Amino acid sequence: MHQRHDSATARFSDGKIMRNIDMCENPIFIVGAPRSGTTLLRSLIDAHPNICCPTWETGLFERFRAIIDGDIQWHFKNDPALAVDREGLLKWMRRSADDLMLQLTAATQKPRWAEKTPAHVFQIELIHELYPQAQFIHILRNGRDVVRSLQSMPWAPRNIRWSCRRWVESVQAACTAAKKLPADKYLELRYEDLVEDPPAAIQRLCDFLHEHVADQMLAFDNPENNSWGIQQQALSRSPVNRHRGLNLVERFVFSKIASPLLIELGYN
Repeated sequence: MHQRHDSATARFSDGKIMRNIDMCENPIFIVGAPRSGTTLLRSLIDAHPNICCPTWETGLFERFRAIIDGDIQWHFKNDPALAVDREGLLKWMRRSADDLMLQLTAATQKPRWAEKTPAHVFQIELIHELYPQAQFIHILRNGRDVVRSLQSMPWAPRNIRWSCRRWVESVQAACTAAKKLPADKYLELRYEDLVEDPPAAIQRLCDFLHEHVADQMLAFDNPENNSWGIQQQALSRSPVNRHRGLNLVERFVFSKIASPLLIELGYN
């Protein structure tokens, strides 16, 4: 079930034509809190013979949100010479996103693309407006494991409160957006299920995407099974229960900020 629209042509950097390809009407967006397993899910999905998911997090729709909610709002109302309105701006965003993803994925010859930027969990409403047939996969992970992992990342603030709030805000944003989406456009997938019972999780994932289950998804780490021909960390090495490394102070802060949501989600 691959819905398409206008045909386009992509080129390699040397100017040679890649191939003619129709744009994808039903792309896939992988979202969630940072360090929730979005990269693992990206690798699994990219191993499917029908789906290409670039390794690059574009952050594209965060930028689009900044544009549409920024100074241009003032110009919409106060500049009679402005030749674009909100509808026109949305069309430009759609064309820009289509063109970027075409450039990133056309060489793989796959008919459908996915995009993984965890922070796009805050832009689901905008993405759905641009791509009404898009499907969203929210990967959810034990908040204590997320926080423990964030505390070890060089790009994240070494601030336990920031890490806790980031997890809470990301999960709440996904749950709020899910209430406004059709049931067949949003899937919540738990990281722990993916690691502990991969075949069952992959079956559920493919059923949601209306794709057949491909055996090579379980062997995504082999270069011949992914779009980029790269060696990746195997699924069996994915960690769980990392939160045991949290110290007493970190556990206390987490309990104050994030425990209510953790309990609501059914984690012990």
